[in-house]
Amino acid sequence: MWISLIKKLPWRGILLAILINAFLFGVYWMGYSSGHDSAKRDGDAAFSQLQSQFDTYRREQAELENAALRAWAKRYQEQVAAGHQAEADYLEQVAQLENQNQQLKEKIDDVTQRWIDEKGKSHPIECVFTRGFVRQYNAALGYANASVDSGHAGDTTTAVPGAGTASGPFEAADAWLRNSGVSQQDVLANIIDNARQCRLWRSQINGLLDEREGLEK
Repeated sequence: MWISLIKKLPWRGILLAILINAFLFGVYWMGYSSGHDSAKRDGDAAFSQLQSQFDTYRREQAELENAALRAWAKRYQEQVAAGHQAEADYLEQVAQLENQNQQLKEKIDDVTQRWIDEKGKSHPIECVFTRGFVRQYNAALGYANASVDSGHAGDTTTAVPGAGTASGPFEAADAWLRNSGVSQQDVLANIIDNARQCRLWRSQINGLLDEREGLEK
């Protein structure tokens, strides 16, 4: 009975269906495998390209940062060297001014003791500086109330002693026209000292301006 039923089955149709399904599965599998491999290959290539671009960008960025750092370090070294040179130049100028100041003071007596007229005759110098003259002189330097006996120690400019304030209500009205006791030597020495200080200030200002110009370049 079972054998007869088995013999009656449509074996050809079944085999054909099996073959068709096997063929379709094979085609599907081949397409899937090929697509997967192709997609994996394309993905790996794209990833490799992106990785290469990123590595190139990172290397270029590092080179730019290193170049900027080297430029900054060079600029800093140049500024430090310029500062040291400016300091050395200033100290040299100070030393020169001190030397010139000393030489000028050593020649004060040579130009304040005697004078020669048109006939070549030598005469002693008799120059009187009134107390009013000295007061005006000191006032121009900022020492309107300079004492008679001393200047202001520690100030940047030097006052000429000898022209203080009036000593009292009984002082004569012409007191400022009296001899202050200040000589030509005193005035010239004072001018030399104050000129030295002015030249020092000028040197400092010029040095600061040069340093600022160097920083702005």
